[in-house]
Amino acid sequence: MEGIYFYWIAWMAWVYTTFIMEKNKERLGLSLLFLILIILSPLQLTLKTYHLNVVHFVILFISFTLIAKKTMAQKVYLLICSLTITIAYVTFQLFELFDPIWLFLDRKLLLAFVLIYLTLMLTKDRFSRMAILLIGSCQGELLYGFVINKFRFEYEIGSFLFLDVLSIAFFIVFVWLKIELFIHYFDEMIQKNAKGETRINE
Repeated sequence: MEGIYFYWIAWMAWVYTTFIMEKNKERLGLSLLFLILIILSPLQLTLKTYHLNVVHFVILFISFTLIAKKTMAQKVYLLICSLTITIAYVTFQLFELFDPIWLFLDRKLLLAFVLIYLTLMLTKDRFSRMAILLIGSCQGELLYGFVINKFRFEYEIGSFLFLDVLSIAFFIVFVWLKIELFIHYFDEMIQKNAKGETRINE
């Protein structure tokens, strides 16, 4: 069933931001955002021959706000990173369209793996990682939709199939970032204990 990953992960994200996340200004905004994404997900716009899911543009807009406060040099670099993910996304989709036999596993998981790998390799900052993942994927979906439309195929840009892939990638990158933070915190604790023992011995 298309959309199952999106709904599960979106609801998990809403529960996390509403009940688990530390109380701050971001908490309410994120809770509302995930709720809005769930509510708007069935809505579709039709512009001439293009069919577009509303959530796709909400995600794209929000992701651009993540890099709005970056310096110009950082913005350029992140947009280049996003373009790399965009090209990878479109290439994967076109390969699947014209030569589907090479997809030996679930295409959602394979495409999500490609997005995750590139996201983690291209930048280290956690907000930047989320931004390039979302921007690159949304731009890739938009570009692929335009290409498919030229061949007169009916295609919904930002469909539940896309939202599933993006949700899987987003969730795994989020978990990865949490693991990195835990390792960093654990490493700092070990170093503090080591310094404390050194002072005692002195």
